[in-house]
Amino acid sequence: MSFKVGFAKQSITPPLGTALRGYPIARYSKGVLDDIHARATAFSDGENKAVVIALELGNLYSNEFELFRKTVAEYCNIPLEAVFITCTHTHTAPLVGGTVGPTGMNCNPVYDEYLKNAVRDAAAYAIADLKEATIYGAQAEAKGISFVRRFRMKDGSVKTNPGVGNADIDHPLGTPNETLKLLKIVRENANDIFLVNFGTHPDTIGGEYISADYPGFLCKTIEDALPGTNCVFLQAPEGDVNHVNTNPTPGEAAISEIDFDSVPRSYEHAKHMGRVLAGAVLSVCTVAEKIEPGKIFFQTKQVTVASNQENDRLEESRKIVEMQKAGRTAELPWKEMELTTVLAEAGRIVRLENGPESYTFTVSAIRIGDFAIAGIPGEPFTEIGRRIYEGSPFDTTILCCLTNSAGPYFPTSEAYSEGGYEARSSSLKKGCDDIIVNGMCDLLNDIKKL
Repeated sequence: MSFKVGFAKQSITPPLGTALRGYPIARYSKGVLDDIHARATAFSDGENKAVVIALELGNLYSNEFELFRKTVAEYCNIPLEAVFITCTHTHTAPLVGGTVGPTGMNCNPVYDEYLKNAVRDAAAYAIADLKEATIYGAQAEAKGISFVRRFRMKDGSVKTNPGVGNADIDHPLGTPNETLKLLKIVRENANDIFLVNFGTHPDTIGGEYISADYPGFLCKTIEDALPGTNCVFLQAPEGDVNHVNTNPTPGEAAISEIDFDSVPRSYEHAKHMGRVLAGAVLSVCTVAEKIEPGKIFFQTKQVTVASNQENDRLEESRKIVEMQKAGRTAELPWKEMELTTVLAEAGRIVRLENGPESYTFTVSAIRIGDFAIAGIPGEPFTEIGRRIYEGSPFDTTILCCLTNSAGPYFPTSEAYSEGGYEARSSSLKKGCDDIIVNGMCDLLNDIKKL
C-alpha cells in the first residue's frame, strides 16, 4: 500500500477593522501581532484521500463549516466526509459569516469570501504535495499551563474565573488534561509534519490585535527548532480549562496584566505556553513509535441534543439584554466574570424564547489504520474528552473540538446543578454530555469495523 501525506499553509489574516469574535464586548482589529493561517494536512492510501484543515480562528457557524467543506470536497474531488475542518479557538481572530448578538458586530463578507478560497487552496495544495510517508506517535505531559477555571467557593457557590488570589476559593471542580499527543509524519524528500493535540482555551492575549495565540507560538517554536518541519495544532476538549493559575508564581504574575473580566492576559504569556508545549513535543519526538497507517476511511454521524429553554425568566433576561445593547452594563449589579456570565445567560434565554427545541450536530472521524482523528462540535469539558478516549476502540485517538459543526459549550451533567459560566450560557440541556460521548464512541466503533 502506498501511504502519502501532504501539507500546505495559507494566510487568513484579515484586514484592519474586521470584527473579532470571542467576548461579550465589541472589538475590531487595530493591527496584527502575528499572522493567522489555515494549515492543511492531506492523507492518501492510493485509493482514498482525506484532508484535515486547522483554522486559527475562534469558531465558525454551521453554515460556514458546511460551505467550506463542500467547497473543498467539490474542488478537490473528494467525498464531503473526507473533509475535516477544525478551529484552534483563538479569541484574537475574526468573526466569520454572521453577526454577534447584543454587540451588533457584523462579519466582513469580502474577508469571508477570501477565507473560503484560502481554505480551498490550502486543501488543494496539500493534496498536490502528497509524498510517501511514515507515521509515528508519542505523548508527553505539558505541566502548569492549563487550569480548571470552575471553582467551588467557600460560600458553596460556583464561579468561573473568580480571579487571581481570590481568598474565597475553596477548590477547583475537576482536573485539567495535561496530556499532549503527537503524530510525527516523516516524508520522503519533503518536510516532516507534526500534528500536535492538546486542550486549553487560547484566550491568553485579549485586546484588539490579530494573533494565533499560543497555538501559533507552538508551531513557530517547533518549526524554528527543527528546520524542515511543519507544525499543526489541533485543539482538544477545553470547555472548562484555560491558562489562569489562581495562585501564580511571581514570575507568572509578572508577565500578565488583569483584563476587564478579571482574567490575566498578555502576549508574553501566550509565548510561554507555546514554548512549554513545544518543549513537551521536543522531549518525545525523537523517540516516537512507528504506527502502521493502513487504509483510510472516513465517516460522520448526526446527533441531536435538546435545547436549554428557560422561558420563566424571559422578562428579566430581556431587560439585561436591552441594557447590554444600549451600552449600559455598568448599571447592572454584577462585575467582571460574573457580569459576563449573567449577560451570556440572559442572551441564551432570550435567543431560545421561540426555540428551536433541539439542535443537530455532526461528529466526524477519519481512520488511518489503527489510529483515528475524531472531531466533535463546540467546546466540550475535559471530562467528556476523557470518556471518549476511554470508549475509543483505537490504540491512538486524536480528539478535536470545534470541528465540522458549530456548537456551544458541552458541560457535564453535574455542571448544570453546580452552575458557572459554561452551564448557565450553554444552549444545550442537561444530558448533552452523554449524547455527544455515546455518539462519538458509536462512530469510532463503526469506523473501526470498516
